[in-house]
Amino acid sequence: MRTLAREKLFDELLRALKKGDVPLVQEIADRIHPAELLEHWDDLSGEHQYVLLTYLDPEAAAELLTELDPEDQAEFLETLPPWRVRQILDELDPDDLTDALQAVEDEDPGLAQTIKSWLDPKTRAEVEELSKYDEDDAGGLMTPEYVAVRAGMTVDEVLQFLRRAAPDAETIYYLYVLDDDGRLVGVLSLRDLIVTDPAMRVAEIMNPNVIHVTTETDQEEVARVMADYDLTVLPVTDDEGRLVGIVTIDDVVDVLEEEATEDIHRLGAVDAPELVYSRSTVFELWAARARWLVILIFTGMITSSILAGFSSVLEATTALAFYIPVLLGTGGNTGSQAATLIVRALATRDVDLGDWPRILFKEIGVGALLGVTLSALIAAKVALDGYLGVTPVVALALFLLVIVANLAGALLPLLLEKVGLDPALMSNPFIATISDVSGLVIYLSVARLLLGVG
Repeated sequence: MRTLAREKLFDELLRALKKGDVPLVQEIADRIHPAELLEHWDDLSGEHQYVLLTYLDPEAAAELLTELDPEDQAEFLETLPPWRVRQILDELDPDDLTDALQAVEDEDPGLAQTIKSWLDPKTRAEVEELSKYDEDDAGGLMTPEYVAVRAGMTVDEVLQFLRRAAPDAETIYYLYVLDDDGRLVGVLSLRDLIVTDPAMRVAEIMNPNVIHVTTETDQEEVARVMADYDLTVLPVTDDEGRLVGIVTIDDVVDVLEEEATEDIHRLGAVDAPELVYSRSTVFELWAARARWLVILIFTGMITSSILAGFSSVLEATTALAFYIPVLLGTGGNTGSQAATLIVRALATRDVDLGDWPRILFKEIGVGALLGVTLSALIAAKVALDGYLGVTPVVALALFLLVIVANLAGALLPLLLEKVGLDPALMSNPFIATISDVSGLVIYLSVARLLLGVG
């Protein structure tokens, strides 16, 4: 019922937009959460999107804008009235504001400078500082809006300070303790303050063992640290240990989605980590998929050469050809399974490069067990088909192929990690191609050996 109510509310909003009834648009839009508006965003025309960003509550408009693609952010900041742009900018956190301005700068550097001139000196300085960092590092994710206190302050003094500082902070649930040089020396929570004697000093209740990262820490590592330690906020320091910002959980959720999307695309041989299907043109989808498919078709042509080289074997026993598809398909699926498990294990640090001997022996065992299971099934099928003469060939070939494909899928991602490449680049289609080539060689070589043909 709640979903139907929301859909009905959006339909009312759409009718108000079509009628051009701005007061009604504002009244209805105020009852819809920005996240729900975002779900329907691509269903709206460009004109209606423009109207919403112009007349939405400034805070809601800012929240909506931060969730749009950088290109869309730049377009709206270029076209919205200056008074509206100022309102939205005032509502953005420094990290989101920096991202939006960088998007505009990529499209129109002059406009970006104009917008920066509208900012107050403090905000402009924060944006300039954040702009120095790579967007994929902790420095590019962090916000400078944190609460810092001194170890010598009493709990009562901190609580009084919080009442003044809280409105400008991203979060006040964790407070960071700095020394006279701004170095991070401890952390305490708001709960610690509330349940502690007001006369006690911060130094007596703070935790000196602070989990933190530096500005150059990769965003994937940031997400991993926060997940490993169950953190909602992670402090960021410079190389000398001075606190320069914090990364909050909402930013990390975006990172996890981005990294997962990138890995899924690469595992599927789609050469566009940031591709959004609903917003992509036919040409963009073609470009994202064509490159790898062209490479794979050339590597796949090797199988034709292999078949030609073993033509005498196939001519001597035609039944061998009937089982080529099932062997190659099984080998490709086996390798893809192994690759997926290892890529995931590397990403979560369940394994690392030093574990390769353990992985090798484990996957030999897994491959052997899978090989026995699958070769028994295929042997029964070949025998039922009446081709008893080739049953041992098909069964043995499948057994060997499963072991080889399993090892290829498990070890090739490790090899990529070793040479400094993303293991997800070892995509499932590429492993399938390797399995096809090795599978044909194994199958037809076994046939030549056991049948004495060719």
